[in-house]
Amino acid sequence: MEILEKAGILKNFYLAGGTGLAFQLNHRLSHHLDFFTNKDINIKFIIRELKNLGKLSIENESENSLTCNFNTTIITFLEYDYPCLFVFKNLQGIKIADSRDIGCMKIDAISSGGTKRDFIELFYICKKVISLDELIILFQRKYKNVEYNMIHIFKSLLYFEDAEKEPMPRTITSTSWKDVKNYFKKEVKRLN
Repeated sequence: MEILEKAGILKNFYLAGGTGLAFQLNHRLSHHLDFFTNKDINIKFIIRELKNLGKLSIENESENSLTCNFNTTIITFLEYDYPCLFVFKNLQGIKIADSRDIGCMKIDAISSGGTKRDFIELFYICKKVISLDELIILFQRKYKNVEYNMIHIFKSLLYFEDAEKEPMPRTITSTSWKDVKNYFKKEVKRLN
């Protein structure tokens, strides 16, 4: 990440996703970097700079996002119009989204068909940082311009079928998938 920061690529970006969370909670190892910005992305500039810095292969490119493999690390750059509610953390000049903002983003991801990793990361946020009911309030604030159906959100937090098919991500602390599912079943029941 330091090489990206020095090249000026990360000037308008902040790190979120699992790696951003891992820097704060130290819950797992992550090799995928997710960088977000609320500004227009200059994809051509990013590609040119990355090619100058190392080995690059493009995995997916669109008008407002880029996923690539840079020196064996998967990196995603994404335009994301939703504001961060909390001040960024700072790691050697790299902005990192607060774990509560990442929690809101995880709820959003789960509502669109969450991965096992999304559920597990949301579980860690709710256990170590903020309760699910408080996070739901922040979620509604962060996405206030989106008409989310909260019944759908709660149902999504209980829909594990797709995630069941995925392997268990490696975490630093031992957590079972059964514990994660039981937590959300109990919490959603309590909140309804």
